[in-house]
Amino acid sequence: MKKVLLVAGCLLAGIAMEARSVGKVMDVNSVSVAWQDEKVKIKAEELPATVKKALEGPDYRGWLVNAAYHYKAKNQYEVELKNGAETLTVLFDKEGKKLEK
Repeated sequence: MKKVLLVAGCLLAGIAMEARSVGKVMDVNSVSVAWQDEKVKIKAEELPATVKKALEGPDYRGWLVNAAYHYKAKNQYEVELKNGAETLTVLFDKEGKKLEK
């Protein structure tokens, strides 16, 4: 009888640990989905004046805005630029300061 109870206890403990493990995986996936949802495509006209001014600087002369995105949670802006066949992606804060990715 003791052996049966011991085996049953081990099985229950194993099931409980597996359930906890699955819960963690699900949490990671939901965080990943939430992170992806933060990036929202916007029109170039919707970029803050500070970012537009930074794009007028000598570093970006000749480059055209191909796409723009807003990361709402961090209040950052990702701008895809195009110059002929070349492309460049730049990340800015709300003050127009270039950030490292």
